[in-house]
Amino acid sequence: MRLWRDYVRRSKRQQWHDYEWGNVHWYCCGNPLEARALLDKVMNAMSLRGARELRKIINRLDAAYSIPLSPHDGKGG
Repeated sequence: MRLWRDYVRRSKRQQWHDYEWGNVHWYCCGNPLEARALLDKVMNAMSLRGARELRKIINRLDAAYSIPLSPHDGKGG
């Protein structure tokens, strides 16, 4: 969750640059978009109560992300 939280707190300009060009640091430090998709899988495996609490936190972070997530990035089917 830390990886996604830190990523969404970056400026919109930095997020768009990463969206269009990628980020070489993701190879060593982890891809925040993959981390977000993993959070969805974790929420599906948790108890309903625990998943609901985690979903509240994740939804606040998602609201700070300026680029719409594609379905394969954790927000869709």
